[in-house]
Amino acid sequence: MNWLVRRLDHLGSAAAGGVGGLGFSQAPAFTHAYLQRLGGHIDEARRTIDKLAAGDILPWLGGEGREQAVAELSLRLAELERFREVLLESPAILRPFTLLRHADWSIARGAADAFVPAIPVDPASIVWTLIGVVLAALAWDATKIPFWAAGKARARRETGKATSQQSPKPRQKSGKRRQPAGDSSAP
Repeated sequence: MNWLVRRLDHLGSAAAGGVGGLGFSQAPAFTHAYLQRLGGHIDEARRTIDKLAAGDILPWLGGEGREQAVAELSLRLAELERFREVLLESPAILRPFTLLRHADWSIARGAADAFVPAIPVDPASIVWTLIGVVLAALAWDATKIPFWAAGKARARRETGKATSQQSPKPRQKSGKRRQPAGDSSAP
């Protein structure tokens, strides 16, 4: 039975590691998808600002209102460009962390909706795959800690019961036994 439990444990660890590896390997790919979507938002914001400034969009908007709208859209464009700059300046291996810290979540949700997982083979994706394997295998092992602790406690209780049920051993004297002085059978 122990053999079967060990085999199932190895299988569970391998499955958890595989799922973790595959999941984490997608982090750089999702970051690329986010960057592409962010680039599309930036291009569209530039286009909208240009058309608004030229009067092609909202032609009824007056001069001061148009300037205010262009200024507000320009702030949004600057914010999006800053997000992209921060991501691109980050090392490829750290971009998923940078994305988590600086993402525009409306864009991230859109990227997630359109995201199709792939098998990436660039160095950053391979490292993230290995991180996922290690973390998932550790998480799998962590789920076994309560069972391990319970087994240790049970073993201690059983050992304690066994020693308390045994009668104490007689005390042994150390050293040579002396023979009585009158015993002539000694060589």
